[in-house]
Amino acid sequence: MGNTAYKESSATPCQVDELVEALRQIRRHAEGYRGIHLHFSLMERNYKQPYHRRAIATAFNKLIHSKAGQLFWTRNFDAVFICKDCTNTGLDIAILAACRAVEDSPLIKEYIEAGRDDDLCDRYDLEKDMDKFLTVIEGLKAPDEQNDYSGPSLKSMVNDLKDKLSGNDNGQKQAARAADPTTPRYTLRPQQNDVVPMGPIQLDQLERNLVNMDIVRMMADQTAYVIVGNSPPQPIFVEHYISVAEIKKNLLPGYDIQADKWLFHRLTRTFDSKLLQALPERALAPGQVISINLNVETVFTPIFDTFLAKIRQQNNQPLILEMRLFDVISDIEKFYAAKEKLTREGCRISLDAMDVHALAILDRELLAVDFLKIGWKADYSKLLGGPMEGKITSAISALGNMRIILCHCDTEQALEFGKAVGIHMYQGFLIDKKFGS
Repeated sequence: MGNTAYKESSATPCQVDELVEALRQIRRHAEGYRGIHLHFSLMERNYKQPYHRRAIATAFNKLIHSKAGQLFWTRNFDAVFICKDCTNTGLDIAILAACRAVEDSPLIKEYIEAGRDDDLCDRYDLEKDMDKFLTVIEGLKAPDEQNDYSGPSLKSMVNDLKDKLSGNDNGQKQAARAADPTTPRYTLRPQQNDVVPMGPIQLDQLERNLVNMDIVRMMADQTAYVIVGNSPPQPIFVEHYISVAEIKKNLLPGYDIQADKWLFHRLTRTFDSKLLQALPERALAPGQVISINLNVETVFTPIFDTFLAKIRQQNNQPLILEMRLFDVISDIEKFYAAKEKLTREGCRISLDAMDVHALAILDRELLAVDFLKIGWKADYSKLLGGPMEGKITSAISALGNMRIILCHCDTEQALEFGKAVGIHMYQGFLIDKKFGS
């Protein structure tokens, strides 16, 4: 199967036939293959030039070479990428970089700023969704007289997005969008129990309420333990954080605060400020190692410097800063600058919100972090006894067994999984119940 890594950067009229042929070749052995469909056809003509094509293609170079990746273009500038054995994290990084390559486009900018960049991309597990994916791809092949995109104008698409964010969308618009296979989903995420995503209006309301609030009653803490074999568990550090559940319950019931990653990221900046003000007022044990969740950019604020000085007056242990992977890769240069400052201050860094599949491709030393925090998911149990177990175990051993933390451990299955792959550090409600004082 020929690799199309560089064909996509030229002005190729249409590569749908090549894509269909590639899919037919892998159809019988589609295990591990994934496909994504990026709706760049919605951009205006000025952002569909050959150099834009090359910039987008660059975002996938690493996966092309390491994950049998192939990138194809439709006549209308949609991009379709297929690869094998790639993690969610790896795809997320590539998709984010592809969108950033054309973020000067008004439409793409609207989506990124609104936290709706996921709506520009459809994902498929080709082992399960091959027929569905092929149907979509066949629909992208248009005759010459349909070369120009005949869907809604850029202005109407942007207005639709604004209407959706303000809750003014209507059924007719949704029906029109559903009929167009190249149009991304504008509807909000599937809802359960009438819980709707937090939007910009709710975010503004929440931030205003938080400014003058005593946040102490919304704060929580949780201890991380080292558990090796049958030895008694040993507490390592205590994480102090603002409870999202308490915030939602008391200040914004009926809304999913974390549904939109960009709006939630904005909200965590306010969390940072409130936590840094409140934590030094609590009685902290001088010999206890503590950790806090923090955004990269908060490291450069005066309030962080004040917080660090106050903490050192009552605690002589290194401070651990937990930073989300999404925040780190959004501006890697700023992260390295933050790392340099924190190293001078004697702090440690934990990379938070990781997926276990990312361990095999992540270089902890390259990111210069001290710990990697994996969020437990029930699906991880299915990895035991399969080919991924060995890869994960080897990756954990190479990264350092005492550097990996398995958090959100609420079931015995989490502990069983951790022990099977060589993890020694755990955190979660089950751990609190079993070993907490």
